[in-house]
Amino acid sequence: MINIVSPHTFVDYVTPEEMRRAEEEAASRGLGVEALMENAGRAVASVVDERYRPEGVRRVMVVCGTGNNGGDGFVAARYLKKKGWNVLVILLGGPFAIKTEEARKNWERVEPMVVSVGDEESLKKHRKYFERSDVIIDAILGTGVHGELREPAATAVRMINDSGAAKVAVDVPSGLDPLTGDASGTTVRADLTVALHRAKTGLRGKDEYTGDVVVAPIGID
Repeated sequence: MINIVSPHTFVDYVTPEEMRRAEEEAASRGLGVEALMENAGRAVASVVDERYRPEGVRRVMVVCGTGNNGGDGFVAARYLKKKGWNVLVILLGGPFAIKTEEARKNWERVEPMVVSVGDEESLKKHRKYFERSDVIIDAILGTGVHGELREPAATAVRMINDSGAAKVAVDVPSGLDPLTGDASGTTVRADLTVALHRAKTGLRGKDEYTGDVVVAPIGID
């Protein structure tokens, strides 16, 4: 079941550390990173399809970092393609920089849809894709990263914010501290945030960055 968080909803927030421990506990029961990534990406794709397909939009761009948040984005891209969306994936940093085996496996599954960029200048050459997209999914940074964004992530966030597309953040808008809610100088201003398993504490009261918050289960008890 998908739960929309509203000001009148009781929300069981978790810290990034509590989320990490929940994932470790899930792994000890046989639900490892690969399965959680699959569940997360599928949930994001379902929420995006349910929320935006009625409006008739078809073009989605998934902007992925090189960590597991990017891996969630790769999975979401695969499921949205199956649902009939026109999908493009922008990988920030290039495939050589992908940090985990699970994320790399999912990159390989969507490689034909991927445009890799190594720096902000090469990213700017693809501005037209940001302008033409109906929906942009922010899968750049997850709960393990905080502080000021580095390039090319900072440029990607500015290009996302400048676009007229609907903006969807995976778990946490990139640039927003998942623990404290502090926003860096460059932070995604999402219309919708799909919080995985539980909303993170940094999302509390940050509507200008999160937009609507939807809590999506990913198989963790």
